[in-house]
Amino acid sequence: MRRKINRLSFESPPPVVPDSAAKRRPDDPLHGSSKHHPARSTCQLLWPLIGPYKWWTLLAVSLVAFHGVAISFQSLLPKFLIDDVLRAGRVLVDSAEREGVGTRLLVLLSIYLLVSLIGRMAAWHLGYRIFGRVREKVVFGLRSTFFRKVNALCLRFHNKVNSGELFSYLFGSPLVQIQDYFRIVVMHGIGAVVTLVTTLSWTGMWDPAMALVLAATVGSTFAVSCHAYLRMREVHRDFQKSEASVSGYVEDLLRGARDVKLYAMENETNRGFDDRAEFISRKSYYRDMNTHVQWMKMETVGYSAFAVLAALGVWRVLEGGIGIGQLSGYLAAFLALQQPLRMIFEMAVQYGAARASLERIDRVLTTASTTPDPVGDGVPVPRRGEIRLSAVEFEYERDQPIINNMNLAIPYGQRVAVVGPSGGGKSTLAMLLLRLYDPKSGDIFIDGKNLKSFNGSELRSRFGVVPQNPFIFQTSIRGNLCAIRPDASEDLLRKVCQIANAWEFIERLPDGLDTAVGEGGSTLSGGQRQRLAIARALLCDPGFFIFDEATSALDAVSERLVQDAMERAIGNRTAIVIAHRLATIRRCDRIIVLDAGRIVQDGSYDELSSASGLFRTLLSKQRLGPEASS
Repeated sequence: MRRKINRLSFESPPPVVPDSAAKRRPDDPLHGSSKHHPARSTCQLLWPLIGPYKWWTLLAVSLVAFHGVAISFQSLLPKFLIDDVLRAGRVLVDSAEREGVGTRLLVLLSIYLLVSLIGRMAAWHLGYRIFGRVREKVVFGLRSTFFRKVNALCLRFHNKVNSGELFSYLFGSPLVQIQDYFRIVVMHGIGAVVTLVTTLSWTGMWDPAMALVLAATVGSTFAVSCHAYLRMREVHRDFQKSEASVSGYVEDLLRGARDVKLYAMENETNRGFDDRAEFISRKSYYRDMNTHVQWMKMETVGYSAFAVLAALGVWRVLEGGIGIGQLSGYLAAFLALQQPLRMIFEMAVQYGAARASLERIDRVLTTASTTPDPVGDGVPVPRRGEIRLSAVEFEYERDQPIINNMNLAIPYGQRVAVVGPSGGGKSTLAMLLLRLYDPKSGDIFIDGKNLKSFNGSELRSRFGVVPQNPFIFQTSIRGNLCAIRPDASEDLLRKVCQIANAWEFIERLPDGLDTAVGEGGSTLSGGQRQRLAIARALLCDPGFFIFDEATSALDAVSERLVQDAMERAIGNRTAIVIAHRLATIRRCDRIIVLDAGRIVQDGSYDELSSASGLFRTLLSKQRLGPEASS
């Protein structure tokens, strides 16, 4: 037994609007119609997480149930004191047998203390400890499963759902509501149910009429609880939807603090925040008032039932149907049942909130990715090979094509620049190659193998990607590099930083590789962030590079450093360079010109700059003629 308790303590199961009035798109994965996303039952959703601990859960339930039996005994003690001690003592007042009454009292109180201190407190505490550990494991598993699912979902999902809303699911009220529900169930719920059953069973043997009133009280409270569950589930659904929307809005404000100051938007954003904060306050008030109304209904049932029970009890005593001891037992039982009934009502209210939370979480867990991984391990991704697009078409929104019937072959080791007007499909092409999206029709191949046959994460690990605005984690430079390759040695980190022209500024920093870079790399310049991104891309030893406007926002000095780093990083690998500044692509072997999702020109820099066409037009707009660029 000790060994299993240790396993329970240390092992984890495998991880199996801006405001609410804003209209949601019908295909919104979180706020669309629920009929398109039928929620699984609570058991279906949680059992895979509870399953590894089912025997521990059963043990905890048994211990907490015994706690409920002990409460029943405690509540019925007045009956035994009156009938078996006081009345017996009065009958035997002149008898020598009266000395036995003291012994009977001592035995009764000893049993009471044994049941209360050992049976109730010890069993309750041990059961709660075990159940509390299981609860945290289940919540951890749910949180971990949710995070992994969100990480695996395609960009279409992430483009529709605010990251602040997803964060609120992980650490906000949805999981808090689930934790609170489990806490109430473990702490009070199971014992409350057992107390009700044992008390009704025990008192039912005394007088059917009185027992019927107690049973009716319990039944009425259950009915009110069921209504409260249905009502509060809807209230909490609405509140959580509003809370998630406000969380996303506030996260945008905090993330955009720099631009808020640049454009002197402080007053406007302050008003926007106040509006949302006042809105969520109203929702919170509405939720709490609804909860209080439900409690008042339950209290009304209790007061009415007590009046009926007292009147009936007095009448039954006067007609000789029951004794004073039994009346005291019924009244004590009624009062003792109020706490379990309150707990059951609280469970119903909390379950309404927890169920609303589970439905919202399950809506994400059951969202299908538009770029699913193949069943099984998939085909190994080649480290080199020709990239080929065959009749590829793609659109973000229906009937708004971005890529039109594109056919393209890029031999391995070729440096290809992709240029064209804004909105022409340049960055979309890169995202299709990384399988962040799948084509609407057509296929993409690497070394003759379809991208859909690869595991998405493994595919992207073969590409070294340097975007225009690389994401820098709020940690040290070492942490940003090791995010790609945690086992990277000091020598390897230094080598890739030297290739990327990053070592020259890193070694001047106060803590070198261990220097913190602030949120989003705020302590680094744009050129330093780009060179750090190149070093990070080199760590996965990619066979292919994608540079998406990697130098477009840099000054001349930083651009030269980044260009030199790109040259050294590419080596003999395939490189796809998406560029707006055409002066940066002279060294590319080939230039693809896109316009409205179609390839309109394909050739070398010299060929395209000397021939009429879109490329030459773009050059002239940037005041670069063929002579100036030669």
